[in-house]
Amino acid sequence: MKIRTTGAAGIAVATALALTACTGGTSSPGASASEGKITGSISFQTWSLKNDKFTPYFEAVVKAFEKEHPGVTVNWIDQPGDGYEDKVLQQAGSGELPDVINLPPEYAYSLASAGQLVDLKKDSKVLGDYVDGGVGAYKFDGLDGSFGFPWYLGTELNYWNKDLLAKGGVAKAPATFEDTLDAAAKLAASGVATMSSVPSPKMLQIVGATDAIYKDGKFVFNTPKAAAVIDRYAKLYKAGAITAQALQVAGTAGSNVNIFNTGGVVWTTAGPNYIDKDVAVNAPNLLPNVDVTNGFGNPPLFVQGISVSKKSKNSATALAFAEFVTNTSNQIAFVKLAAGFFPGTKAANADPAAFAGTPVNELQKVATSLAAKQMGNAKMTGAPQYTEAMETYAKQQIALAVTGEISGKEALDKAVQYAQQNVAK
Repeated sequence: MKIRTTGAAGIAVATALALTACTGGTSSPGASASEGKITGSISFQTWSLKNDKFTPYFEAVVKAFEKEHPGVTVNWIDQPGDGYEDKVLQQAGSGELPDVINLPPEYAYSLASAGQLVDLKKDSKVLGDYVDGGVGAYKFDGLDGSFGFPWYLGTELNYWNKDLLAKGGVAKAPATFEDTLDAAAKLAASGVATMSSVPSPKMLQIVGATDAIYKDGKFVFNTPKAAAVIDRYAKLYKAGAITAQALQVAGTAGSNVNIFNTGGVVWTTAGPNYIDKDVAVNAPNLLPNVDVTNGFGNPPLFVQGISVSKKSKNSATALAFAEFVTNTSNQIAFVKLAAGFFPGTKAANADPAAFAGTPVNELQKVATSLAAKQMGNAKMTGAPQYTEAMETYAKQQIALAVTGEISGKEALDKAVQYAQQNVAK
């Protein structure tokens, strides 16, 4: 199962579908998918979820829906993790997109742009039941509507080394990002490093230094406020608040957590299952010294969702099944199997005990509760047009700014220019 994507597939799908959209290959607007009789056969495609853990679940969901709607047949298809983007591209280009399909926002954006997905804002009466940030992840710049039901979600929390905080004279974990920068300066004076990573455009969006990554056809994350944050990091680096290792691995996924696990820095961000699934396993001696707090600003949201093909021959059935597989009870049952993820409906997140497994460590229970509470404020960072390659390049330029080779403004301007030159047309 996947929670993050590179965005490369979105570019490929957008390019391949451009001709289809221009030549009228997509279906013309017709009756609402919410109209019509729930009958006939539909196909339902997931991404890397057919295995001993999840197969019984999906078979039960399909059976329950078919029992509720006599005469309906749901054909469940699962595609392997590798090559999913190519498969979606092939299906969309040949007019064989499944009726109900598991899509991350990047893929949904490309298909929605080509008119191949149902607008759930218009056709579904239950879209308000879902987590606002998750629904927002399927609303795209330049397109009217919403094109996916949030299904399984992730977010990030802040984790702190209590011993190092105390060593530097900081009584408790900082409550805001600005407090963290202030604490980092104080800690550095005592020889304690705080940061395990350098800023990135997505991180700058989380802390409010930029409102958006991409807007009205342009990348817009090179704001004065964002540049000021990077310049502040440069001062902190000179003071010793940022490790050399954090700069060496800028752009490498998971490097911040690996550095934190060594016990050499005060702060990192990680998913809500970090306590039981990572630190307790990989750094058990560190565990008694760890504290957890909610994410800063607009906490990040990582999303997988369910979309409906606009070309379905049984659109009412497809919409009904998409709503069924993502309703509160089915989402709770699903995330019980998917440890560390959270359901996509508001009601399901109201009681984490209903889906979270029994924690091994008490701090894991705290982390799960914090993550569930912040789901209401969490938002997807970046944009469908913003790829991991762009994010990596930006981090590399920002790392140069942190060491003083260029300014924060220069780093962001270069990153924006690179992104603009490489965006899919």
